[in-house]
Amino acid sequence: MRRANHDKVAAPTLVACPNCGEPAVPHRACASCGHYKGRVVKPKATS
Repeated sequence: MRRANHDKVAAPTLVACPNCGEPAVPHRACASCGHYKGRVVKPKATS
């Protein structure tokens, strides 16, 4: 019973991207637009 709490899984914290408004993980580049702190750090793939 003393080890019963290590299996709890928490949902990741999501915030709205200031550029596109999509949910994104804080302190990471946005997966949809590639912006971080007001600049493009991950350009979109053009396929």
